[in-house]
Amino acid sequence: MAQINENMIRAVFDEMVKHKTALQKHLIVDEDDEEEEVDYRVLGDLIIKNYPWPVGIELRRLFSGSMRQLDRLRLDQIFKTIERSMQFICFVMLSQLWKDKLKGVATMPDSLSKDFETRFCVLSLGNFTWLIRSVGKFYKDNNIEWFMPEMGENFDKKFYAALDFWIPERNEIGHYQINLTQEEIEKRCVEYEEKLTYILQRIAFLAKYKLVSVREIKVQKPKNREATFHHVINLLNSTDSDFAAKEIDEIIYSESNCVLLMKTIKSIEEYLNLSPLVIDTHTEVLDTKEKFGIKKDIFMYTKFRNDQLFYLGTEVTEKCDLRAMSNYGILVEEFKELLSTIAPSGATVEA
Repeated sequence: MAQINENMIRAVFDEMVKHKTALQKHLIVDEDDEEEEVDYRVLGDLIIKNYPWPVGIELRRLFSGSMRQLDRLRLDQIFKTIERSMQFICFVMLSQLWKDKLKGVATMPDSLSKDFETRFCVLSLGNFTWLIRSVGKFYKDNNIEWFMPEMGENFDKKFYAALDFWIPERNEIGHYQINLTQEEIEKRCVEYEEKLTYILQRIAFLAKYKLVSVREIKVQKPKNREATFHHVINLLNSTDSDFAAKEIDEIIYSESNCVLLMKTIKSIEEYLNLSPLVIDTHTEVLDTKEKFGIKKDIFMYTKFRNDQLFYLGTEVTEKCDLRAMSNYGILVEEFKELLSTIAPSGATVEA
């Protein structure tokens, strides 16, 4: 693996270990063996695996052999990685804001609700950054506890300033508004990697949490005993898209056919539901011709237009029409509820 990847991998992994100490064992080498060194390929795979899939897959691409040259391909992937990382963080924050407003925990000022309507119309890196800063400041000013407390600890003025750096760069370079020489591309690859590393270090706490998809919930009620709910879930943290399945029996139940961020996979008690902003289509049965266009992937919301939700896949690169999904109508209703809850004046999101 190229030295430039090694620098990022070691810096991010060292920060990840602080939040998940079990990873420390991968840094241990035999001091008596002078030739033994830390295997950065292993550390890179662990970073990919311990970030949620939408972030991990972009890092898998960035760490791949095809990205080892300081060229335009690598520069574009650095932009893609920062954008997807901020999109995921933004969706986590908005999912909690939605939940807290329904519970009456959070009361937003009208100005913030109106700005949300505008910013959520067109999702861009600039709007992700604005939403992260605005919601983060709102939670801090009102002493509202985050589902992931590390957000309050890591999302500060320095972090927001680091996000702001990317906006003009993305607008000019990311969208090919200026032409760069090979020398300029090489310099920016090095500079941007350092700045991406900082962002990844500040969100390394994500390794503590598990992103899962609830495939099925069954009620089990033995005679003379309390009912339990058998959850079949897929872990959406993996080095590839063959996600491992796990089963949990609880006396409580979660929402079905949804993507959850969990504090532990041992219990369904503490979770944050990210649907309909993040969805999983792996469980969709392609039992009609209309469903043949549905690809199996983790999808993230991009826009809402003419009463239709649009998504982009994390692994699938082509556009997919997901309207034939069996729970598509539910996703639309949930999205409208999110809008009416956060922006009660009546947001109409058009792109």
